[in-house]
Amino acid sequence: MNNLKKIPTYILTGFLGAGKTTALNHMLAKERGKRNYVIENEFGVTTVDGALVRKNYNELFELNNGCICCSLDAELMEVLAQLVQADKRPDQLFIEASGVADAGMLASVFEREDVKEYFDLIQVIAVVDAENVEDRMGEVSEIYRQLVAADLIMVNKCDLVQASYLYRLHELLRRINPFAEIRDVIQGKMPFGLKRERPSSDSAALLSLPEKEVEAGHRMKSISVEIPNPIDKDKLYTALSMTLLLHYHQVYRIKGFVRVKGEQHPFLVQSTGNKLSMERVEFEGKAPKLVLVFIGRGIERKGIERILDRVKVEEGVG
Repeated sequence: MNNLKKIPTYILTGFLGAGKTTALNHMLAKERGKRNYVIENEFGVTTVDGALVRKNYNELFELNNGCICCSLDAELMEVLAQLVQADKRPDQLFIEASGVADAGMLASVFEREDVKEYFDLIQVIAVVDAENVEDRMGEVSEIYRQLVAADLIMVNKCDLVQASYLYRLHELLRRINPFAEIRDVIQGKMPFGLKRERPSSDSAALLSLPEKEVEAGHRMKSISVEIPNPIDKDKLYTALSMTLLLHYHQVYRIKGFVRVKGEQHPFLVQSTGNKLSMERVEFEGKAPKLVLVFIGRGIERKGIERILDRVKVEEGVG
């Protein structure tokens, strides 16, 4: 049994040129009094960003020649094992992913039981370039995955666009990811501190889940399905896990609340990459809406409803 304090972990993601390394440097400068370790990943054999990270860290690990969440998975696990076994464990771990990394798959590594025992994923932070992100979305599907996986979206270079466009960009980002906090930054500088713990499940975003299907452009959709009646927990877990496995290139994220047969309190259901979790949560005051939100490309309400119909508990049971 591990009695050591878990290592707070932050994942920094965003497309090429968005300003991730600049943002990371500002984060490290603010946290210079702590033992900070950095994992830097680039899509190529030659390191560039590693040389640009200023020396406000204790150790820097560079993983090159692949995406950190796929071909470098074994190498990432090896580095994480080194951190756990180090004489001086880090106070914090920052991971800057490649500009084409799948942030959801990377975050799912930290949902593994053997990893969760030692690491606490606090936040997935996506940095976007206010000037170019909308154009890039039409060209690179990975950007959608980075945005949908994010807990915080930092709109960088916001001073270089008109206020009216910035407002429309915020609306677009909210349609793509209704759960994320969105903050404007200039030159990657965070006028706010890092989160110190994973946001609680009774956040305002989860209590006010979107009630309708939302088009976010380029075949991206956010579909909300109300589930007022109890469901079979095991059947739902199996059905949604299979959906993520078979339709991973369509279903980017699942999140919401359901009522489980035989349980008094609702369950928070959410996916990270291709991993699904279901957690019982207790609320003081207003209970959340019983609804699941599916975010992805080319997804259809009828197909989702067919999946959910198969896991409902029969009337009068539960």
